[in-house]
Amino acid sequence: MNRQPQIVTITLNPALDQTVYIPNFQEGEVNRVQEHRIDPGGKGINVAKVVRALGHPACVTGFLGQDNSKRFHEYFQQQVITDCFVEVAGAARVNIKIVDDHSGRVTEINFPGLSCGGRDREELEAVIRNLAGEYQWFVIAGSLPQGAPPDMYGRLTGLLRQQGARVLLDSSGPALREGIKAVPHAIKPNLEELGQLVGRTLATEAEVKSAVADLLAGGIQEVIVTIGARGAIVADKTEMLQVTPPAVVANSTVGAGDAMAAGFVVGKIQGLPLADCARLGTAAATASVVQPGTQAGPVQEVEKLLSRVQVSREAVVFK
Repeated sequence: MNRQPQIVTITLNPALDQTVYIPNFQEGEVNRVQEHRIDPGGKGINVAKVVRALGHPACVTGFLGQDNSKRFHEYFQQQVITDCFVEVAGAARVNIKIVDDHSGRVTEINFPGLSCGGRDREELEAVIRNLAGEYQWFVIAGSLPQGAPPDMYGRLTGLLRQQGARVLLDSSGPALREGIKAVPHAIKPNLEELGQLVGRTLATEAEVKSAVADLLAGGIQEVIVTIGARGAIVADKTEMLQVTPPAVVANSTVGAGDAMAAGFVVGKIQGLPLADCARLGTAAATASVVQPGTQAGPVQEVEKLLSRVQVSREAVVFK
């Protein structure tokens, strides 16, 4: 049997995601929790969860805080995820997700997280350099930790490109702006992040297409723009696709974008054409939103959803 290549995810600011379910959540009032769960998370870790759920090997690296790293290490062992994290002083943040089942709204409270110093960054770069000699696809995802320079994702992307690896970058703000200067293979902003990246409001189909075209002209090979329940626009230099998910009852939308990235990269590893990569990513994202917390949808559910994902070459009009 041929050994499948692993997908490596890089999470510099991981979290323990505490999801609490409060029907009719009221700001400024006493609210009672109906149920809750805690999941090891952070965008890159969420990507790795879905990669494994799709039956593909995954490796994780980044920074973990020494004070609560045990919970993460145990989780990776249980999920058969290769663990290459670098431990630093302190504790990973605890993020709170308040889910109101009645309104469908999710309120997120995200803490700042870890701090990293120069020696921490050097140790991580050494780990990533070694991984880049062995693996082809890397997903760099999430926010930067305190103490990290704004160009850290750009530095890591450049390091990986020098080793011949491909990078999907999923971040926002200055981290994304600086990161794309190193020209990752692909990026996955949402609509708001895309507008921030190009410095203008994107209200129409033409404006979105123009922004995506500018990024592709700059050397990025593939752009995935997620637009919530409406799906995504996925483009390369030859085609632009509108991908629409099937309607489902969402339990938690947290991690849906991460599932999209995971499914897309698994499709790339499998050699699928752009439309099928987009379809797999969208099915994985749809399967994830019906799960509680930040769990991955099972592969059987993803396979059932694949045929219900609509892919067209017409981008939607945003209003």
